[in-house]
Amino acid sequence: MRFADGVEVVGVDGDDTLWLCQDGFDDAEAVLAQALGPQFAGVLDQVSRRNLRLYGYGVKAWALNCIEAGAPAEQVLGLARDLLSGPVELLPGAAAAVDALAAAHRLVLVTKGDLVDQRRKLAASRLAGRFDHVEIVADKDVAAYEQLLRFLGCPPDRFLMVGNSEVSDVAPVLDAGGWAVHVPHTTTWSLERADPTPHPRRAQVGSLGQVPTLLQGRLQG
Repeated sequence: MRFADGVEVVGVDGDDTLWLCQDGFDDAEAVLAQALGPQFAGVLDQVSRRNLRLYGYGVKAWALNCIEAGAPAEQVLGLARDLLSGPVELLPGAAAAVDALAAAHRLVLVTKGDLVDQRRKLAASRLAGRFDHVEIVADKDVAAYEQLLRFLGCPPDRFLMVGNSEVSDVAPVLDAGGWAVHVPHTTTWSLERADPTPHPRRAQVGSLGQVPTLLQGRLQG
């Protein structure tokens, strides 16, 4: 039996799966570290972890955390505006992969973060019309996926999630009874990193473009 045989609905992550995201944060934090010193990264990480439940995800949360970590407010706000208004750069092969997945499955965008920013990025990506449904959530935990599956009328074993984060796109989906494909990105936010746990419903590929091939049974996961 091929991997994820019988899956009807495929969810795809947005940030760092379809389009670049973390690279922009890394560049902005490097600018701040030039003035504040190399210890800034560690302080920001601690502040971000402490405030995650309060601020959530996205550029606005990042800006608040940077200011609390000691960065100058005016400089942080300037960098945040750049992040919120910059171009959206699709990852190589993203559009073709989305088309291939949409041809064989119900396709859902499942992304998290600031609602306004995520909508902006989706519109700029020109991929919106390829999805049967778009779900922008505050967090990707088991409860969020279970709620989505109820809305879609999809049993967990008929759902597969594709994304770059073990924390958000893989572990909670497996816990909910679904399938997951991890597509690593070149850089990942520290709070989204976790050691992968072998699982019969988990696969890893080198690029998003390999996911349709995997689901067709022509690539070993």
